[in-house]
Amino acid sequence: MARSWGGERKTMRIYPVIMCGGAGTRLWPVSVQAHPKQFHRLVTDKTVFQDTVLRLTGEDFAPPVVMSNQRYAGLVREQLAEIGVEPGTVILEPMVRNTAAVAAVAARHVAEQDAEGLILLLPSDHFIGQPDVFLAAVTEAARMAKSGYITTFGIKPDRPETGFGYIQRGDAIGGSLYAVTEFREKPNLETAMKYISNPAFSWNAGIFLFSASLMVDELETHAPDILDAATAALEAASDVDGNILLDPECFAAARSTSVDYAVMEQTSKAAIYAPLDCQWNDIGTWSMIGSIRQEDSENPPIAIDSEGCTVLSDADHTVALVGVQDLCVIVEGGRILITSKDRTQDVGKVVSALRETGREDLL
Repeated sequence: MARSWGGERKTMRIYPVIMCGGAGTRLWPVSVQAHPKQFHRLVTDKTVFQDTVLRLTGEDFAPPVVMSNQRYAGLVREQLAEIGVEPGTVILEPMVRNTAAVAAVAARHVAEQDAEGLILLLPSDHFIGQPDVFLAAVTEAARMAKSGYITTFGIKPDRPETGFGYIQRGDAIGGSLYAVTEFREKPNLETAMKYISNPAFSWNAGIFLFSASLMVDELETHAPDILDAATAALEAASDVDGNILLDPECFAAARSTSVDYAVMEQTSKAAIYAPLDCQWNDIGTWSMIGSIRQEDSENPPIAIDSEGCTVLSDADHTVALVGVQDLCVIVEGGRILITSKDRTQDVGKVVSALRETGREDLL
């Protein structure tokens, strides 16, 4: 039985809504359109998606609601079955429409089942090295949800990262929750260095906790067009092999924008839990993966006078390194990537170049 949050008589459940429809282009050549980043074993012996699902099980959590692109329906079901998890619902998007539309669909769906239900909306492709710390933060944010806050989670920065957005916190609300002063876009290096010297700034992890009914109300106020399109897509959805396929025509009408822009920057009810220090890593580049991944014991590279390199190779190839430093060498299915660690943010440009030259077969 789920515990009662904050002494309330009425039991509140957290519904994990796990977003796993992205392509992860910066992790080419492993992450490709047919089998993207979240469905690979990049850090542990489970896929990143499976680790996310397993992190959110227990007495306080309802079965997960998985939101993914319809092309990944088979992968989602297959990987859930591998870890013995039966989802509450699998909702399929016919096309990508960013996180505001996802939040709208999730809020409508959960509110219909449980008017008091809380939603933990989060990506499926992040690594959390200290899950207990993360879950404690979720617990605290859930206690505050009854007070009417939409809470985002600010990660304690450990370097002047230019690849993440930042959030500036303001006045204290209670515990580790603060009002949000401002959301900041990805900065240049000089600005990022100023941010990390100021404890009011945190990385924006794109994780949110909110009451389903409150999110419906805030969307109705600040982004009614998105809420209307998402509601229509859900009402006209079809059942496909036990999954909910959103109506393509209705969902296509949803404006593509983030929940940050559509709601969090508009509402007076935005809060941030910060700083959250749970060894979070968005594993968005090969350099980030290399910082936490253990060397492959089944197919290790041959390294001679080489150091600081990240190597991931499929079973059919062995990589040998001689006299090199700080490289990422990735081999998968005949596709090979070699990049210096300080340029891994630019791997997405390879995908763009392949697309421009008609090499869709490599994507």
